[in-house]
Amino acid sequence: SRTGSVERPGLPDPDPETTSVDGFVNRNGVDETWANIIAGAGVAAGDSELSANVITITASATANQWSTLSRGILLFDTSALTSAANISAAVLSIFGANKLDLLGIAPDIDIYTSTPASNTALVAADFTQIGSVSQTGSPITYAAYSTVAYNDFTFNATGRGNISKTGVSKFGVRNANYDVAANAPAHTANLASRMNFILADTSGTSTDPKLVITYTKGGVKPTLLFLGVG
Repeated sequence: SRTGSVERPGLPDPDPETTSVDGFVNRNGVDETWANIIAGAGVAAGDSELSANVITITASATANQWSTLSRGILLFDTSALTSAANISAAVLSIFGANKLDLLGIAPDIDIYTSTPASNTALVAADFTQIGSVSQTGSPITYAAYSTVAYNDFTFNATGRGNISKTGVSKFGVRNANYDVAANAPAHTANLASRMNFILADTSGTSTDPKLVITYTKGGVKPTLLFLGVG
């Protein structure tokens, strides 16, 4: 294969999914401490929305208590790599739709592993099935998060090592500086901060979540595997 050739175009399958899924999971409708909301069970999930507030932090009316926390799950069928592939680079990209920071806490966003119960559907219990080890080593800040273009997360060695060469690669999205860090944000009653991105069920594929992998097989020149999420 020549350098930069596309091994396979990313054509995600929207709901109903056949190999992989994307969407949100959250804990909402509660009134509890930050420690409890980040460790609690999920309440809701969605895998057929056009877009989602995948990072959401909402303060309740009670001082220093919280009502909503959201996370995201992104799965990619990477079996086309095969076990012979040697991965040298990978970039996961999400197309921002909007963001809001009424709490004034500047939440950031990063990529982690995930282990949802199913490869093709999300349930509330998947809220606790997202890891806490960064796959990039570099969260995207609230200020840098684009709402008109792709936000690119370049994988480090940890992230590249978690790409499945023969099956489905399973990643998740979490806020790093409060959710993963277990660090309670500043509280202002009934206000929220969020970061939204476009999901695979939006018509067309030009804004779908995608994973671009650079790899070689048996010393052949680097090839790109471009995958959408389904």
